[in-house]
Amino acid sequence: MAKETKRVDKVDEEERFDFTLQEPINVFGDMVSVLKWRKPNGADLIRIGNPVVPYPGSDPIKIEHDMPKVIAMVARITDTPTSSLERMSTKDMVDWAWLLTSFFLPGG
Repeated sequence: MAKETKRVDKVDEEERFDFTLQEPINVFGDMVSVLKWRKPNGADLIRIGNPVVPYPGSDPIKIEHDMPKVIAMVARITDTPTSSLERMSTKDMVDWAWLLTSFFLPGG
């Protein structure tokens, strides 16, 4: 008998976290001020790519964010359309970029 595999497309609610936006955005006609997100996983990295670009050889170490990939990653981990996320304030967008940073840097 073949082993049954279970496909998981969504994480459980207890694995979701809140991100409060400084300025609400329109998502499917509703003004949203809190986005529920999950930690990124390997499938996210494969599909979107690394949104964080470290330059470890520089002194001090330099980190840049690939903003189109940041927005694509946030869309994926929050189940929010990119068209809504592109209307976020620059402050919220930069906060997201830095929130994601620790997930995409080498090391422990």
